[in-house]
Amino acid sequence: MEYQRVTALVPSVLALLVASSAHAVVQSNTDFGTLSMGGDVEYNVNAANTSPGNVLGKSDRTDRWDEDGRLLLSIKGVRDLPNGHYGEVLLQPTVGTNGGASADDASLTFGVRKDWAVKVGRFEAYDMFPLGQDIFVEHSGDSANDLYTDGHGYIYMLKEGRGRAGKGGQLLVNKETGNWYMEVAGLVGDRSNLFNSSQYHGYDVTKEKDSLILRPVLAWKGEKLKVAIGGEANVIRDALVITDSSGNEQSISKRVGYGVTTTWTASDSLTFNFNAARMDAEDETDTTLGANTVWQNLGLGYIFAINDIKDANVANTSADFSAMIGKHKIHTTYASYKFPSVLGLTNFDIYLGAYWSQLQPDSDKVDNMDRYGGRVRFKYFF
Repeated sequence: MEYQRVTALVPSVLALLVASSAHAVVQSNTDFGTLSMGGDVEYNVNAANTSPGNVLGKSDRTDRWDEDGRLLLSIKGVRDLPNGHYGEVLLQPTVGTNGGASADDASLTFGVRKDWAVKVGRFEAYDMFPLGQDIFVEHSGDSANDLYTDGHGYIYMLKEGRGRAGKGGQLLVNKETGNWYMEVAGLVGDRSNLFNSSQYHGYDVTKEKDSLILRPVLAWKGEKLKVAIGGEANVIRDALVITDSSGNEQSISKRVGYGVTTTWTASDSLTFNFNAARMDAEDETDTTLGANTVWQNLGLGYIFAINDIKDANVANTSADFSAMIGKHKIHTTYASYKFPSVLGLTNFDIYLGAYWSQLQPDSDKVDNMDRYGGRVRFKYFF
């Protein structure tokens, strides 16, 4: 029986691969469900100022002229039963312009449609800080996968446990009932790469244990309004430690974040997002507020952040870490414009994006630092 199933599947897969060279979206039905293939191409031409903008006063200003992007291939297998039970596998390998290979999502999901589901693998959980038409948003700081860079401004967006952590896997359980949606995500594994420089307030970071970051979200969605509240915390208290100036180990795993996001869809062509997030960490609190709108093809946004740092390793002579102590402010504005259906191709869009960001250190030793840039993005779906 298993041999017959496999041999029946092979012609369908071969037909899928052959057809993929000629069709935009490919789909094949088998005894195992529906197998589909698609993807998108996203290439960027960038011009930006890359001043690092850190509160330690190191601001070697350089210009950036480059091209980046990737090709994403999305392969999905879905099996639905008449009683609503389903299973889904999603694989999204990517190839970058530098030739490097990676992956966006690689996950297995199972559950009951419009009721509950369990998801495991590599993916991102609920977005608690949507940026609207996000084409080019960088900061005088770091908010990428390696989230925290010592001495730089930190734009906290309640995503330390959201997923795609590089060294950690993700498990998520969700439930739908009426207008309500609930999920609890758990990021499990090595999360030491949260600290991009393996340093925190001038102290070296050491991994003692793997992390477990729990991230619950509760959302309500009406006809025009959507509201969500959420939080995240590493429940393994001594997973990451530092050694202070007295030689004592101190845990920095106690990082508790929470936030709220609201989306108002005024019409089919006008949407507003309002976001707030806060992180309470060891000798540091980070607060971020954001608002953005997308009107037809135009996107506008603003983000304001405060980093309040109460202690740093002043004995570290590699830099003036006393400049880290204080309340530092970061202002970021960004805009974008979409040219849809270029050349009449409904699956081809071109975007223009730009941003400006300024870090205002709470120190008379360091001047304000800003960075800015522009981008042309080519987006093609297949």
